[in-house]
Amino acid sequence: MKSLDALEKIAKQLDPNREERRYIRTLIIQHTEKFLEKLPNGKAYSNPDKSNTSWDEDFIEEGSDPSQVVRLTSRQIDHDGINAASGFDMAYVPGGGVYTSALADYWSDITNLYSGVFFANPGAVRLENQVISWLFSLISYPKTACGNLTSGGSIANLTAIITAREVTQLKAKDHAHCVIYLGKQTHHCVTKALKMAGLKEVILRYIELDNGYRMIPAQLEKQIKQDQLNGCIPWMIVASAGTTDTGAVDPLEAIGSIALKNKIWYHVDAAYGGFFY
Repeated sequence: MKSLDALEKIAKQLDPNREERRYIRTLIIQHTEKFLEKLPNGKAYSNPDKSNTSWDEDFIEEGSDPSQVVRLTSRQIDHDGINAASGFDMAYVPGGGVYTSALADYWSDITNLYSGVFFANPGAVRLENQVISWLFSLISYPKTACGNLTSGGSIANLTAIITAREVTQLKAKDHAHCVIYLGKQTHHCVTKALKMAGLKEVILRYIELDNGYRMIPAQLEKQIKQDQLNGCIPWMIVASAGTTDTGAVDPLEAIGSIALKNKIWYHVDAAYGGFFY
């Protein structure tokens, strides 16, 4: 029991009282406000110090003063590399950088509500369903459409591939004969997702791109016909609505017509530019 009491005392350090919470929160707000004030004139990129790839301080078991932690973290994180929040950073889209969304994340993290099943928090599930319905209306999907919110494009692609595998009832014995058609600039998370979904043995066909870095439908159709003649199973087409390298959008309607005509599962990776398209 003494050891449990000692552990409880240690654990309570992670549960600050009201004044301690106010102190930590004020430090973070002050730091982030300074960051936002400097943001309009801040650089999009600063060359990092490559001479040291390790964190300057060792982690310790005893707690440190929050102000010291903020200073240390700021010094080692805030100033080098890509400033993704900068309006001058146009090469990468890691997030919206919306202040109210950040506060909503804070609210969600503090309350720690679970929305994985309806009975655990009906309101949170209703909110998620409403957001999904709203997204459907933005892209003119029918009311019969369904979906879910994921943490990012990589998980979304994995989810889509597993969905295709299950709906088409793809069997392991057919993996080596199944063909997936991709553009040469399809995001690498797609091929990773195939491996994670147990589809490592499928055949990958990288379709030629035009001068705008878009998949050429005629080349796609030609390859499908050749694979059918060779006894392969054209199983999935992965098109891109905004590639990460160039922002190119494949000719989605033309590719969709080919997929429909040949009864091939059609997946569009729109994580990067779907809403712009």
